[in-house]
Amino acid sequence: MSPEPRLSSIPGFRKPTGSFRLVALAAALGCLTGVAVAGIQSFVVLAQRATLGFAAERRIVLPDHASHLRIALALTCSAILVTVLSRLLSRWKTREPLDAVEANALSGGTMSWFDAVGVVIPILASVSFGASVGIEAAVTQLGAVLASRLGRRLGRPRSDLRVLVGAGSAAAIAAAYRAPIAGMLYAYELVLGTYSKRTLAPIGLAAICAVITMWLLTGQAKPFDLPLETRAFWSDFPLALVIGLLAALLGIGVMLLVTILERLFKRLFPNHAVRRAAAGLLLTILSIRFPAVLGSGHAAVEHAVNGDIAGRHALELLGAKTVASAASLGSGFRGGLFSASLLMGALLGQGIAWIAPLIPGIPPVSPGLCAVIGMASVGASIIGSPLTMIFLVLETTGDYDAAIVVAIGAVAASFLTDRLFGYSFATWRFQQRGLAIEGGHDVSRLAASPITGIIRPPKRSVAANADLDDVLRAVSTAGARGTAVYRHDGSFAGLIDPRLVEAIEEEEGRLPIVAADLIYETSPAVTPKTNLAELVEIFRNDDRATIAVMDPADNRTLVGVVRARDAFALASNILDMQRREDLGISK
Repeated sequence: MSPEPRLSSIPGFRKPTGSFRLVALAAALGCLTGVAVAGIQSFVVLAQRATLGFAAERRIVLPDHASHLRIALALTCSAILVTVLSRLLSRWKTREPLDAVEANALSGGTMSWFDAVGVVIPILASVSFGASVGIEAAVTQLGAVLASRLGRRLGRPRSDLRVLVGAGSAAAIAAAYRAPIAGMLYAYELVLGTYSKRTLAPIGLAAICAVITMWLLTGQAKPFDLPLETRAFWSDFPLALVIGLLAALLGIGVMLLVTILERLFKRLFPNHAVRRAAAGLLLTILSIRFPAVLGSGHAAVEHAVNGDIAGRHALELLGAKTVASAASLGSGFRGGLFSASLLMGALLGQGIAWIAPLIPGIPPVSPGLCAVIGMASVGASIIGSPLTMIFLVLETTGDYDAAIVVAIGAVAASFLTDRLFGYSFATWRFQQRGLAIEGGHDVSRLAASPITGIIRPPKRSVAANADLDDVLRAVSTAGARGTAVYRHDGSFAGLIDPRLVEAIEEEEGRLPIVAADLIYETSPAVTPKTNLAELVEIFRNDDRATIAVMDPADNRTLVGVVRARDAFALASNILDMQRREDLGISK
């Protein structure tokens, strides 16, 4: 009889690893970020009541006691305050503060308290006095910096720092809108640039904990309530496509208008304070007819979707809000366009719903549905995060049918913006600063890698006056490690160029050539301080197999050589490790 097969042993549980600690850290971070967001939102409301005499975040009309002179003075004070803060910050650090996307792309998630102060304080100094900007950039920056500092304090590796920065940003957006899924997707689409199973637990738990914390501190009321008592019909699908296309054009126009007004203000008003004060005067004039241009516009979003702002008034307010937000950012007030894009989109949708019945053959449309389609579509165009906008609508309306139609508009707007313009507002500003960043993808891993580990001494060396036979013997045994040529005083002259040696060998007669005649004419400037990204770029633009590494203190002293195959192999290993980390694959 054949022996019975043994049952395989039951695998035991894995021991707790760093992933468990990362998830616990993300949960604590979500709670901290929720407290910070609640504090910032409350502070802005109190500050606006003190400076403007009313909370612009919660009103679309001016109260009876409001004074336009007070509004103008408040914005002028803001212009002076932001200017003073900017000068103080420039004395503190010469560089610009890193935001979460830039930090994840270029510095592996490393952020400093300067990055928090340099972004959060000027934004609060702008929006608290009525500038037409949003606070989302402030809360996401604060969440990201808290995450980075906490991770660095606990000694987390680079990959965990990037995840924590994404978790902090996700928690901030989730807390601000009480929308955890939208917050998670914001982190994946913008801050991390990719999704992986490994990052789901920390980012998801951070967003959920932030929302729960907001519920405990402020109640379960959302920034705006968007009930949609309507059903989506077949005719709404092509309508969503049209709204998405128009939203893309509007989003591109807004981003370009910010740049145009920025250049115009700089040309007309060289002084920074005067420049911001001029924009404040423009906002005061616009607020006489359209008070909703002041502040971020959260209250106006709800009124636009619910139909309180509709028809011609919606289109007029759309134009006013567009100019107000572009002028605020173009003049130097600090803030973001997250909430402004939502308001612009809702107003665009209401305007389209007002115009649609004037076109013969158009079926009846729902103004509220058009508003939420426009809200998500313009947000997808300007912010560059269509999934975030789709789920933000779903979580704020609770209407699944509407979310399907909204998805068509948001996807269309995102696609057309990418094809016609190629940037979101954040990446557009990066490009203007000379940074080739298209998202939070870690593009700096190679730049952070030294090359000291692949520097080797040359295989052979010869004197500068060595004859051709000596050079041939040296080159035949050196291979890709290279043959160094030294002058009579011991200084380094260069590396032998194998192509010249091969050409000389093909000549029928022997020429009176010495080693100094066979070195490379030029040599790239490579030192031990050169990083791997720079070295790989040099090898891509140069077909030589070996490059000399020189002493940075003395350009005649050879440190060693690096081979192209070693540089590319190291780069491939590092990028493969990065992909495995992003995918959550164990090393």
